[in-house]
Amino acid sequence: MKRYTLRPDSFLARVLKLLPYCRLPLLISGVLLIFLLLSQLIYTGVSYLFPRVRVVDWGTIEHGQWVDVLVLRSESVLAAPFSGEARLLVEEGTRVRTGEAVAELVSAEARSVLSADDRVALRTITHRLYQIDQEVAQIDKDLAFLAVHNHNLAGEQAEERYLSQRKAQLLAVRNQLVKNAAAVCANWRECYHLVIADQPGIFSTKLDGGEGFNLLEHALPKAPSTRVYTGNRGFSPKVRTGEAWAKMITEYTQTLVCQLPNGVNLEPPEEAVLLVNGKRFKLSFVATDYTNCRWYFTEHTLAPEFLAKRNFSAYLIYSSVTGLRVPTPALAYEEDTGWTVTTAVKGDKRPTGVEVVDMNEQWAIVKGLPLGTAIYYR
Repeated sequence: MKRYTLRPDSFLARVLKLLPYCRLPLLISGVLLIFLLLSQLIYTGVSYLFPRVRVVDWGTIEHGQWVDVLVLRSESVLAAPFSGEARLLVEEGTRVRTGEAVAELVSAEARSVLSADDRVALRTITHRLYQIDQEVAQIDKDLAFLAVHNHNLAGEQAEERYLSQRKAQLLAVRNQLVKNAAAVCANWRECYHLVIADQPGIFSTKLDGGEGFNLLEHALPKAPSTRVYTGNRGFSPKVRTGEAWAKMITEYTQTLVCQLPNGVNLEPPEEAVLLVNGKRFKLSFVATDYTNCRWYFTEHTLAPEFLAKRNFSAYLIYSSVTGLRVPTPALAYEEDTGWTVTTAVKGDKRPTGVEVVDMNEQWAIVKGLPLGTAIYYR
């Protein structure tokens, strides 16, 4: 009969040597495991013998879907007339008014020549020249209207003389301002440029390559997330001739293209809610494509969450129901009686029929129960 002996340096021999030192940790681990199993059994037994109680309250059930979002809006790209340096006069993402100066550009050659006072002088003169040009353009429109509709009335002739005099005064002031600017810098038009908003909007230096995209002229890619964008570039004060360096978002309405996952077929809603970074934004439905996989919505806030990225993933809530709410586990269904919940009347528990309006995994909106009714479920 063979006898087997353990070598003192073998792995099993080493484990057996450590076994006396591991008795206490193993014993504690075993006791904890038995305690967890017993606590689970006790919890199950208590839940069975003593069901939960919930009061019918008022609540909302929402149904949603994760979608890929592509943001389209009216944007006007600003290109540099010469190479040099840009200095912002308003903060990034500022909502500006018509005629408000947003930035100034100074050529590389004049950057070391023009002092801070020179820049202020040119900025003031350029801004005033813009205002004069706008006023003269409006006077020309009024004079053209009077020329067509002039009935030789005394009031109309007086107004025409006043407008002509006003135009002459403005042009005289304009000529003097041009001379003042030339005294500051001889070729100031070639080395200084003041960027003024032609219409109200949002000024931004975050260019991502999606500016100017037009749904009427271009077809969207198969999925919004597949479109290649460079990502928002950080603002750099260095600008080059003809290159885009900033943009103006000229409308306060944008279009959101929501791409549903493949295989999801849902009825488009009239209104929806988009969850972005924990915030809720209301959307108005516009249209859907022939596959019903791409929904188009309009959004009116233009919040910073939408300006940060051109395309992103978000949770779209396409339907919601508000009413009397009960936990879904409290519902029971039978072919004969339909949906029922367990209620108590004078201490006696009995099933009560309800009409289920909508439900999800956690809650159900029902009809047929008064508000505040106590229901029981396991």
